[in-house]
Amino acid sequence: MPALILDEGGTPLFQSLAILEYLDETQPQPPLLPKDPRAACARARALADRGGRRHPLITPRIRNYLEKEMRQDETARNRWLAHWTMRALEAIESHLNNERETGRFCHGDQLTMADICVVSQLIGALAYFNCDTSSVPSAMRIYSTCMEMDAFSRAHPLKQQGGGGRH
Repeated sequence: MPALILDEGGTPLFQSLAILEYLDETQPQPPLLPKDPRAACARARALADRGGRRHPLITPRIRNYLEKEMRQDETARNRWLAHWTMRALEAIESHLNNERETGRFCHGDQLTMADICVVSQLIGALAYFNCDTSSVPSAMRIYSTCMEMDAFSRAHPLKQQGGGGRH
């Protein structure tokens, strides 16, 4: 589970979307949510939520449960995980393609928490489940745009100590 341990102590913050909202509120530059609360902010949150809810599929806890409790071999397990990852990405793709607010990023031309969640989904699809992402070209375009940014490139899970490799 993702957690953010604060320098000032206290209980760690948990869950990706809650952490992103905390960072947006406490570190407002650059903002992770658009300022227009009705159209822009709600849309960015909805896209982030759509992407963020599928993130647990790449965690070892889910993969181990499928293997040990459901007796799925690695091939069957990864096929199941790839299926649900791609369904989430295809739902996001539909929004990206059918809503005029999509720009360079998920919402307009400024990075939002939606982009962070879409990139997270695509990392799972590409690095862990070997998905064919040809059905999500808009999401892939946004992924490529984000991965050109140093913060995204450095944060890739396969570049992290102890987090590398396929599971």
